[in-house]
Amino acid sequence: MNLIRGLVYGSAALVLCGAPLLLALPEPPDLGAILTELLEQGRVPNLVSTVILHTRLYDTIAEVVVFTLASIGVRWIFSGEPQQRRVLALDDAPSVVLCQLGATMCALVAVELALRGHLSPGGGFAAGVAGGTAIGLLLISGSARLTDRLYRRYRADLWEKAAVVAFLLVAWLSLEGVFPGGAAGSGGRFGAIASGGWIPLLNVLVAVKVTLGSWAMVQLLVRYRGLF
Repeated sequence: MNLIRGLVYGSAALVLCGAPLLLALPEPPDLGAILTELLEQGRVPNLVSTVILHTRLYDTIAEVVVFTLASIGVRWIFSGEPQQRRVLALDDAPSVVLCQLGATMCALVAVELALRGHLSPGGGFAAGVAGGTAIGLLLISGSARLTDRLYRRYRADLWEKAAVVAFLLVAWLSLEGVFPGGAAGSGGRFGAIASGGWIPLLNVLVAVKVTLGSWAMVQLLVRYRGLF
């Protein structure tokens, strides 16, 4: 009985999985027309930035809000736990130097991706990941206490929230059709940093938000769980 049931279920699974393979693929759309339309809408060479921060801005707003909720959730989870008395880190000089060098390179890459992400591969989220990686390398190389003091002194949590609010305000202006210079893409020559309207500023705000949010979560993980 079980063998018959297994054969029936297996046959049904094969039919469900194999039936779509027998269907003919639809005719592909005219990609040239779509790419031309995206270029005219965003006025930037990087069409990914145009899709994320122009034609699908609602999705990007939701992603920023979800990332904020994730950061708040990490703080809430560790709120009642004891902190690590001693945080172990790398202590050999070559590894420390390599981590610090890597952190410097990641920080420079983050700035490049944030400012020029609409002109080349990159963008706000990629820049935020690079910035968070730089901070993570500093933590591994033994700068956990230093980064914690900097986080508290300069109130990075408030700057993170301010970046979210500023992103929502700029996104609202973009959705309302308000652009720098009075028209979309009139902020500068095509290919220049100022040519993308609000897109460069949105990239920078997303980069700041993701970097500071990553810093907060990694800092809490190190403070309450340690590195090793």
